Amino acid sequence: MEQEKDAQYYAALIFKQLKGAITAEEQQELDSWLEEDIRNQELLASLHNKEVISKEIAFFDGIDVAADWEAVAARTRFKPAARVVAWKRIARWSVAAALLAGIVLLYRWQQGSKEVTPEMVVSGTAKFKNDVLPGSNKAVLQLANGQTMSLNDSSTNPITEEDGTKIAQQTGQLVYNNGAADKDGEEMLFNTLSTPRAGQYQLTLPDGTKVWLNASSAIRFPLRFSSKERLVELTGEGYFEVAKNSAPFRVMVNGMEVAVLGTHFNITAYNGVTKTTLTEGAVKIRLADKRSWQLAPGQQAVVKQDAVQVAYADVEKAIAWKEGVFYFKDDDFEDIMEQIARWYDLDIQIKGKIPGKRISGNINREARLSQVLEMLNFVSGATFSIDGKKVTAVF
Repeated sequence: MEQEKDAQYYAALIFKQLKGAITAEEQQELDSWLEEDIRNQELLASLHNKEVISKEIAFFDGIDVAADWEAVAARTRFKPAARVVAWKRIARWSVAAALLAGIVLLYRWQQGSKEVTPEMVVSGTAKFKNDVLPGSNKAVLQLANGQTMSLNDSSTNPITEEDGTKIAQQTGQLVYNNGAADKDGEEMLFNTLSTPRAGQYQLTLPDGTKVWLNASSAIRFPLRFSSKERLVELTGEGYFEVAKNSAPFRVMVNGMEVAVLGTHFNITAYNGVTKTTLTEGAVKIRLADKRSWQLAPGQQAVVKQDAVQVAYADVEKAIAWKEGVFYFKDDDFEDIMEQIARWYDLDIQIKGKIPGKRISGNINREARLSQVLEMLNFVSGATFSIDGKKVTAVF
């Protein structure tokens, strides 16, 4: 068997074998390749291990689903809230996408050397010389006196605010003590937690409300809530699990208000468009002109300037980021690249005419940038180059 045969050829043979569709002649070729090196056998064995495959990512084109391309959402551990429609039937793993789009690494030998060099299987001829790691847990906390602190997974020292509020630091999150409400007339002290591009963080507010902040987001909140209301300000994107309390909980975002009592919801506020998606309970959005709309579970309100649209939406898509997944459904290429740019802290440049084709799929947010771009290359036809934090897509 020639060592220089294209790695994708053997990937395709492995895929056929796993599907039970391999011919006798193809099986003989595969057996010969496996006998050439123990590492080939180890690779094949790893593909039978769902835990191994689940650490990689896969992406699918919605049109191909009917043609035996099953979607993959690796490592989501997704737990829909009450009344939320279950995830679409998503396979735990997809050898098809992994093998054919380059997520599984195959090995080829350098001529004249037995040293093994891992090389990503690619769609087309391009190989990435650079790579970018995904975002991580990092944020900046601004205390009441204006002092700022950088936070990440290694931040563990407790923080004490000037009013005595205790702030515990856990892996990727801050937890405020459940202090008493402010007395009327007392000066309120505020903290602000903000995430950069390629950052995310979690927060437990003084009342027990849990907040997940996506990249390029911030939340401003009091160290002690008023006994009459609980008011926070959000920019960017956050998912809220509001603790039940007699005091109404309100989120101010882009000049509008989201009012709740006890509920779970997601707010996205990027580029002048605010989307509020309700997963459980009830919320009311109110604009500056006092117009208001109440949402039922599964509904989403989209606000752009003074225009408001309320409709049932794909809740799983709206909150997938919180579960560690990019979940695209009939999205256009530019929207997808915008999300990727925030998470990997990229400057995106697109050259050529973007096809009108919509893209659906799932990508693990823990994937390296090169893996994501390989999959996008496969489904969109764009070729990519990485130069530091600059990514160029060419059609």
